[in-house]
Amino acid sequence: MSWKSEGLALAFGMLLILLTFGDSHLTWTVGNLDSIFGRTFWPLSDIVYPLASIAVFLLYGSVKGRLRISMLTIGIFFTYLGALGLISLDDIAIVLHVQITLTIDYWVLVEWFYPIYSSIAFFMFGRVNQVQKATN
Repeated sequence: MSWKSEGLALAFGMLLILLTFGDSHLTWTVGNLDSIFGRTFWPLSDIVYPLASIAVFLLYGSVKGRLRISMLTIGIFFTYLGALGLISLDDIAIVLHVQITLTIDYWVLVEWFYPIYSSIAFFMFGRVNQVQKATN
């Protein structure tokens, strides 16, 4: 593994933590990671973290090989976007001016699902691009 792919994996892991624990939906005693840069930048971080996560995801696939468009890579990428949408659903609702109330059960499920699935999808995406590069 090259230093670029290791750095991207570390960056993705950091973004995974920031997205998973960015909002304190389950406990009010843990600080809100969205406020790392202060409340002024809170809305900006709700945009930057997901976009940076998508960029790192795609860059990792590029570094591991060459980004290919196939049913497998598209499927992995879009399911990752779906998982990202689930963890960001409250922020998406705010942008769309939609009033929703998500239950504690939803957040328990999503805060387990997102980091586990996203990690698997991230490394699968890199592996699929690596395997395809090796066969050409």
